[in-house]
Formats: sequence, structure tokens, C-alpha cells
Amino acid sequence: MSSRPQPPNFIIFGEMGVGKSSLVNLIAGNQLAKSSSGAQSCTLQSTEYPVTISDSQLNVNLFDTVGLNSPTMNNAGYLDALVKAHELIVSLKNRGGVHGLLFCIKAGRVSNTIQQNYRLFFEFLCQEQVPLALVVTNLENEENMDDWWTINKAHIEKSGIVPVTHVCITTIKGYQNAYETRYLESREKVLNMLKELESHDACSVDVISWFARMCKKLRGFLVPAKGLGRSRQRMLQILTKRCKLGKEDAARLLQRIDADEEKPVT
Repeated sequence: MSSRPQPPNFIIFGEMGVGKSSLVNLIAGNQLAKSSSGAQSCTLQSTEYPVTISDSQLNVNLFDTVGLNSPTMNNAGYLDALVKAHELIVSLKNRGGVHGLLFCIKAGRVSNTIQQNYRLFFEFLCQEQVPLALVVTNLENEENMDDWWTINKAHIEKSGIVPVTHVCITTIKGYQNAYETRYLESREKVLNMLKELESHDACSVDVISWFARMCKKLRGFLVPAKGLGRSRQRMLQILTKRCKLGKEDAARLLQRIDADEEKPVT
């Protein structure tokens, strides 16, 4: 008996309040996810939602993450984010890889936090290997939701965000279903996007290579170097105790970090 193929995995990310949980519910066609509380810590903790849509013959795993909401997040917060991101990438590598990143933003200007989230997930977490789709929400009051992209495409790309595809949508039906037509239109757009993304091979990121880059970038770019501690012994403790890596893997990872840092910048 042949085993059934694993459902494609999609990671949903973005700032708190942009409609990530509502996007899960839009895709599922019911209230599957609860909106995140503002009191939650800003880490990369993820919640998995297996979704089956019979009428569209779509079966996917959605991972709703809590994003990094502030560039001034303290060092401990960044370290926790690092650990959670490592756990997520390892788990998905062992489950067939990632078919796509769904980057949720609210219609408006591109903030530093939006750019930071993009870098963290697309550049660091997935080494620019996983297709990224931009999901623009909060467009229920627009006469034509797709006009937003026409007007703002240049600004988005100038900000360094280059998606392979995009959808301009609303994730709410509104009071007395005032936006139901646009809501249903939005759902069709998103489902078609997922079908397109799942038609391509999944990406499995080299975890050791990625994690080395992540450590280097986080301590050298996102936070002060002394914040995470450049002590080899402290980094070794972080990797073995907090990230649950074996001593040999941790030592190999530190060697990779050292080698990367010694390379000249081109």
C-alpha cells in the first residue's frame, strides 16, 4: 500500500493585528483560529491548522505565527524568537519542507517592522529559497481591491519586498455581512494562490547553514553583539540547552559561524 503524500505546509507571518488568524479562517471557511491577544509575547511561536477544503480539493497545513512586532524588542525576546524559528524549520524539514510563506500586511505604508519581519522569515529563516506570497488585507472599503497593488507595487519593491505572487483581500464580512461579496472573492483568490504554490516542489532548508546565518545576523545586525554574548562557551550553552542541539552539532555550528564571520564582505 502506497502512503498518501503529505499535505503542503504554508507559514503565515506578519505583525500582530494584520489578520493572520482571520486569514486562516478565510481559507478554512469557518472559525478555526482565534485572534491573538496583545498580551502574548512577541516570539515565533506557531500554531498549526490542518485544513481540508473538499469543494476545492485542497488539503494544507497552515502555521500561524506571532511576529516580531517591534524593532526595540529586548535581547531575550530575539533569542526566544531564534529558538522558536529553529524548532519550526526543523519540524517542517522533517515533514516535507515548506511550499510557501504567506506574508500578511495591512494596506498602507511599509514600516520598519514589516521589513524586519520580511528579512527574518524570508532571508534568514528560509534563506530566500521558499516562495513568498504577499497577502494585503484591510481592503474591504476599496471599490476594486486589486487597485491597491497597481498603486503600491513600486513602493513595495523599493522596500526590498519582492513576492512571487500577491493577493489583495479582506478577511472580514463586516457588520450584517456588508462585505460578504468581497470576502467570498478574497477566499477564491487565496485558494487559487495556494493551489498554484502547492503545484511546485517544497523547499527544505539546510538547517545548520540557516541557523549559523541566523545567529550571525541577529547578534551582528538586529541586536548589539554584546546582547547575545560573543563568548563561545555561552553560545555553546544556548545551542545545547535552549535549542536542544547535540554537543557535536553545536560545536559544528559555532565553527560555521566563525568561518562565516571571517569571510570578507563583498
